[in-house]
Amino acid sequence: MRLRVISPLHIGNGNKLTPVDIYPTEDKIYILDVERIFNDLRRLGVDLEEILTLLRNPPGEHYVWKGYIEEYHLTPSDYALYSLPVFGEPGKTSMGINEFIKSNGRPYIPGSSVKGAIRTAVFYKALRECGDSGIVTSVLDGIAREARGRERENIARLKTFIGRNTHVVDYYLHYLESQIRRNEDRGKDFDKRHADDLLEAIVFGMEGSRRFPGIQYEPKRDPMRALIVRDSQSIGRSHLAVYRVEVVGNPSPIPIWVEALKPGAETEVELRFDAEILRINADHFNGLLWECLKDRGRPWEVFEDFVWEAVKEFYNAIIEHELRNISKFGKQKESVRSFYEGLKGKERILRLGWGSGWIGTTIGLLLVEKGWKWEKVRKRLGLGKKPQGRGVSGDFPKTRRLAYGKPMGWVTLR
Repeated sequence: MRLRVISPLHIGNGNKLTPVDIYPTEDKIYILDVERIFNDLRRLGVDLEEILTLLRNPPGEHYVWKGYIEEYHLTPSDYALYSLPVFGEPGKTSMGINEFIKSNGRPYIPGSSVKGAIRTAVFYKALRECGDSGIVTSVLDGIAREARGRERENIARLKTFIGRNTHVVDYYLHYLESQIRRNEDRGKDFDKRHADDLLEAIVFGMEGSRRFPGIQYEPKRDPMRALIVRDSQSIGRSHLAVYRVEVVGNPSPIPIWVEALKPGAETEVELRFDAEILRINADHFNGLLWECLKDRGRPWEVFEDFVWEAVKEFYNAIIEHELRNISKFGKQKESVRSFYEGLKGKERILRLGWGSGWIGTTIGLLLVEKGWKWEKVRKRLGLGKKPQGRGVSGDFPKTRRLAYGKPMGWVTLR
């Protein structure tokens, strides 16, 4: 499929370019070959210890090489590994730039990023469409039949607890609160990285566990195995730029600079729906998603349509949510409104990478619908902590990241 970038897209590789690595101008950033400029300065007679001292303790002007380049009338482009246009004001004396992921120096989009965005949409749709507690307890019946001893007892307890609620998400909030309280009683912090473990197991596929809640996620039972997404083709570096990202809603402005693909960049991504995996393993899959697919017919025949429906529903729901909360974009709300109005109704849109926000990368849309129940758990989780540990904000998520006035990470597939 053809993937087209609609708004600045940053997928990081974990590295940050520092003031030692760059030479900024008003509209361009040069990423320097530090070894080469170092060696040339030595040949020009610059004292080695002087350079090392500057590198260890940069003076007021943090761009270490800038002074040398200007003093010796060097041409920055002669020492550039590459250069990128910059959108937004560069840092006057210092800046760090989060690098884009690359292969052999050329940016690409990892298949895992695309599949992760699709998986979140499927997660949302399966819960919204099939998360009734009656359906969930029926799914757990199948797991209980395979379980023995302590596993079966735990699953029986879980079924009872879920059955007292209308929807599995309601029980999930009770479960999260109990886990947080249990950790507090033991003097431990709750690990938020595992906050969605229970729902992931219920939705995508599970096996029995001797510890409550009696189930755990099992990748081999996950129908999403049938969606294979390869890394994209490499993308020309001419489509990359440095963007100054504004964190709107933050009490004090903290600019962040990132390498990002510019709107209009395109590449090819291979997506394959392997119906045979679903057909051959039909007796092995057991989660809520599998029940959703069976309700529509033969899962291996309806899976692809279900996935694209999920993508359309989830990402359009995000757009509607952001339009309802347009005031959170402050002075840039009208340009953001225009951007989102232009995206409304599109079918194969995704949001990828850094800056997508909590709503875009979780099932948060389902949680916020629960009102005070979610707020109670959210505050106990510490989501939305104020700076310097001054409690938890009553407004979450409070901030939005904008790159040159646009919400980040939106792409289309065709």
